[in-house]
Amino acid sequence: MINNDQLIHKTFVTNIQFKSHTIHNFWKNEGDRTLNIYERIGSLLMLTTTENELYSKVSAWESELADWFNQEIESIQKQKEAFMENAGLEESPEVMTPSSYESSVPVCYPVTWKLLNLIQTLDNEVAELENLWLTGFVTDLGRHENSNRAIGLLRKLVAKISNATSPGKDRSGGRFKSTQLISLIRGGLELYVDDSLILKQNEEIKAKASIKNKEKKTDSKSTSLDSPTADSKSETEQSSNSKVNAA
Repeated sequence: MINNDQLIHKTFVTNIQFKSHTIHNFWKNEGDRTLNIYERIGSLLMLTTTENELYSKVSAWESELADWFNQEIESIQKQKEAFMENAGLEESPEVMTPSSYESSVPVCYPVTWKLLNLIQTLDNEVAELENLWLTGFVTDLGRHENSNRAIGLLRKLVAKISNATSPGKDRSGGRFKSTQLISLIRGGLELYVDDSLILKQNEEIKAKASIKNKEKKTDSKSTSLDSPTADSKSETEQSSNSKVNAA
């Protein structure tokens, strides 16, 4: 149950009825983090609404993520169809699913609906694979491999978004700040889907930050060397006092 006192944004609560044990179990354990990471996209879209170029860039990135995810689902679907063809089945067997395979999901941004659609599409495919296993048409190993594949796909989606938006975290590695990331996007930061491009860009950002930190330390040392030390000040004062006493 979601408590109003815990809310930060206006929230609509929807219920999802999962069909597969695999995706239901994933959501039960990792759903909150998945939702929190995906909501970064919603925050970016909301804050760039009046900046057409930035908004289009974020929106295009979201579409590319969805296209990648759907392509991965298609490969799982082909595997399911191969199992059915080998079994001589035209459709997946119907089995009973527990009513407890349900979860309440808080919707704080419209993009959350797109995430839920992706998850339910994957859930449907995995459920049919589980049904084939339960009715004896898929081996235990086949079920295990495809369940892991589905979970891996969801984790990859989370990782892609998390890594691509990681420059939006403060330097101490704290919380993600949409405004900080938007500032970087204005400065030329790209939002990639390809992991190698994400990694390359993040390494370049870290390298630039490291150079700046070294320059700051060098400037700080130069300033301290140019400034009179406490000892030199004391010696100067003692010399002045000696001259006064001699006079």
